[in-house]
Amino acid sequence: MLWIHAGPHKAASSYVTERLRKNRAALATHGVLMDGDNNLLANSIAEKNYQPLEQALSDLSSDFRHILISSSSLDTRILKRSVLDNLNNLALSHGFKLGISYFIRDQQSWLNSVYCHRIRRFRETPDFPDYCDYIMNDRDSWDIAYPSKFKVFKLFPEITTLFLPLSKQVAVTDPFLALVAALDLETPQGEDGWLKGESSKQNIQPGAKGIWMSRLCRQVIAELGFDPERLVRKGKVIRDLAIELGWDHDKFDGFDQALLDRVSGFYQDSNEAFAQEHWGVSWQQLFPTKLASPTIYSGPQSESERVEMRQLMVRVIRGLQLPLQLRRRYFKLYDAAVERVVLPSGH
Repeated sequence: MLWIHAGPHKAASSYVTERLRKNRAALATHGVLMDGDNNLLANSIAEKNYQPLEQALSDLSSDFRHILISSSSLDTRILKRSVLDNLNNLALSHGFKLGISYFIRDQQSWLNSVYCHRIRRFRETPDFPDYCDYIMNDRDSWDIAYPSKFKVFKLFPEITTLFLPLSKQVAVTDPFLALVAALDLETPQGEDGWLKGESSKQNIQPGAKGIWMSRLCRQVIAELGFDPERLVRKGKVIRDLAIELGWDHDKFDGFDQALLDRVSGFYQDSNEAFAQEHWGVSWQQLFPTKLASPTIYSGPQSESERVEMRQLMVRVIRGLQLPLQLRRRYFKLYDAAVERVVLPSGH
């Protein structure tokens, strides 16, 4: 088998890939060759350069029966007829069968997670309700109506597809363990079994306050005429601050009940069709409806909180290395934006 675990983005992909790498030796005892830590095979496929994969298939030692590639970068890139055709033919020409796996997440939690990820990385992003509408209705956005997203597989019945629900309602809730079980890989003997992955702070949501701070920071910097693209890869400044202060425990949730109902209703029929086809159960059994519980920070609500948040923003601006000549103007705009937050009476 040539197995490709293609993510998707924001569906435990980093955790699964990192833990697979951690268990490289154990996978080898099962005859599974894991893609390198440099993601050579995954990156080559993403670039439509199939020579490294052909080389790997040609040179595969007799000790291995499978090749496993895990990368969320392949999520949408692989869902094209020409790409699947090339991969399938390449696998077959070397006596391999192609298998592709995805984790399936409910759209509401995915939307909330991707929105926070964009804000945290200082990407231009509309307000949360508008972002949900964009994803649902813009043909150039992410396709998260699953029968539509995966329709290309209908053209390749010989490809093995594996869709794993990222749900608390399944027997194995850990995504790594669910994947290795689905690939029929037995737990290694010994006390430890599969090795644990290394915990990472890279994708931690900075909480409702961190999302507010990141969004306002980008907005003010753009108003200054400073190119926000220069902030790319600097989101860790606010993320690290949020972790230090414990903000990450009070996570942003942008859904009020009306928006939650609207998004759920939009995907209801396609979700049900997908669940019945691939799992033989109702979507609701795996992803029960939850009441909305919005957690949105709109800015400081007292004078003491205003002082505290301003002091923290000073730390952030230093960490972002905003040019000194812009910092005074930055805080004039920042103070004006915070002033627009109405303080409760008596403060």
